[in-house]
Amino acid sequence: MPNMDGLTMIRELRKLPAHMGVPVIFLTTESDAELKQQAKAAGATGWLTKPFDPESLVKIARKVLGR
Repeated sequence: MPNMDGLTMIRELRKLPAHMGVPVIFLTTESDAELKQQAKAAGATGWLTKPFDPESLVKIARKVLGR
């Protein structure tokens, strides 16, 4: 993203009351446990590492939507 990184985007999104409960899936090339913890602390509800297969995306989407 040209103006901010994903963690900053999640933090900014979570500041907006209308978006506090919106599920956010963090999509990244990184698999570092520390980054994953930072994303969770920022408000990410799911994590997906690139490259990914479509079934993984469906699985995580169902999980964060409670289905």
